[in-house]
Amino acid sequence: MKIFLIIPYKSESDDIYELVKLVVKSKGYEISRAEDFDHTESVENSVREEIANSDIIIADLTQIEDRKGRNRNVQSEFLMAQLVNKPIIPLCEKNTELSNDLSNFQTIIYDRLRMQETLVKPLSNYLSKPKTIDFLLKKTKVESTIKPIKSIFVSYSHNDNEYLERLKIHLKPFEKKGQIDLWVDTKIKAGEKWKDKINNALETSVIAILLISADFLASDFIIDNELPPLLKSAEEKGKIILPIIVKPCRFSNDDNLSKFQAINNPKMPLSKLNENDREEIYVKVADYIDNLVK
Repeated sequence: MKIFLIIPYKSESDDIYELVKLVVKSKGYEISRAEDFDHTESVENSVREEIANSDIIIADLTQIEDRKGRNRNVQSEFLMAQLVNKPIIPLCEKNTELSNDLSNFQTIIYDRLRMQETLVKPLSNYLSKPKTIDFLLKKTKVESTIKPIKSIFVSYSHNDNEYLERLKIHLKPFEKKGQIDLWVDTKIKAGEKWKDKINNALETSVIAILLISADFLASDFIIDNELPPLLKSAEEKGKIILPIIVKPCRFSNDDNLSKFQAINNPKMPLSKLNENDREEIYVKVADYIDNLVK
């Protein structure tokens, strides 16, 4: 059986890694983590593939549950594991305030002053129970037969509608297969409470695509109502943010947005590209979504 360990890229977590590895190997299981891969541009794909091929995920979520210190690799890997319905055994350091997101998990709370008693022994007992392991694997197998719909929220300025329409064309095959629900404000019907609809879409989405331009950055509604919950969810829950630069703008100067890797070079917005090059950017987005829904 293969186990993937989600743990921060920090030396202060090395003791947790060594203890978890000791327990896992003592049970005859394989273990891997993101740092086992070369940190190249393809490391994210390698980690996604490793998570998909693992049977169980052990995740130290102390860093993303503690508001004083977050780690982006933990956020993204934890979301990857959830998206492919992997059974997860969360770990969390004592005195960390747990969020409601972990209410469905049986979390192992460890104390660094009593590691043998609070981490090694509970994890060893957990992995020693065949019925528990069988239950986790069977539960996941049943769940994985039902392909969950990934909700995608698109934030854009109406002045950039032409780019939205082309994006919708490229993502239409995923919608037809029932793999995604692409949410845009045009789905709001007459008579519906539009703000409630938008807030619900913001909350339930696992991916947010931002079509960024000067109009986008100048929109009071986007800046005041859409971006704050998206950025908060990205920071606290690992929501994936995919910026697409559609027109020249000051994206790179925006401290909140520029920390997210844009799909295309901010110096080469879609408006500067010829039709073929623009299509390649949309295909790149579709390929990214395809990797998530598989």
